[in-house]
Amino acid sequence: MNGDYRQEIPRYLFGISALSLAGYSLLTHVHEPVIFFASLFFLVICTTDTLHSRIPNLATFTLVLVGFGYQIQAGGLLGGAMALLGLLLGLALLLTPYLLGGMGAGDVKALAALGALLGPGDIFQVFLFSGLIGGGMALVHLALGKDLKSRLRSWLTTGWLFFTTHHIPSKAADVADTRMKYPYGAAIAFGFFAFISWGGMF
Repeated sequence: MNGDYRQEIPRYLFGISALSLAGYSLLTHVHEPVIFFASLFFLVICTTDTLHSRIPNLATFTLVLVGFGYQIQAGGLLGGAMALLGLLLGLALLLTPYLLGGMGAGDVKALAALGALLGPGDIFQVFLFSGLIGGGMALVHLALGKDLKSRLRSWLTTGWLFFTTHHIPSKAADVADTRMKYPYGAAIAFGFFAFISWGGMF
């Protein structure tokens, strides 16, 4: 079976699963604004990320506005500060994976937008769940993709260059072409639903 075709299997399986969770959550949490708006957000971004490998800026910007509006309405200026801290933390948490080429800018902005809605404490918990789940998803994508050994070597090389030089030199350009990318919006969605279902890790 062709490697490109095989890699589409987990892509759509994870995407459809995340969409199903978002749809179910949307219907069952109508009276819980945070979960409702987050579910609506995931319904949109998991669709576009699965089908087109992109997360619309309009969706993330809208959630940022909703997040700030909700936090300010609930807590005034302190709530606004929590929204800002959540946004900045969400942005910072995925910055290194983005610089390593493991995900797109849309994924980083999606977690940041969710951070504005949830605040810093909750977005950190979502990040932890997403990281664990996303790691498992990455292994599945990697195993079913083509040139497994080449991709592993390229990823390790890029990581070593980044952590030893704190930037990716121009000589790593060839590595960048083979860095693995997959829709991470579903991982963030799974992380969010795991958090609201099971609570924080600590």
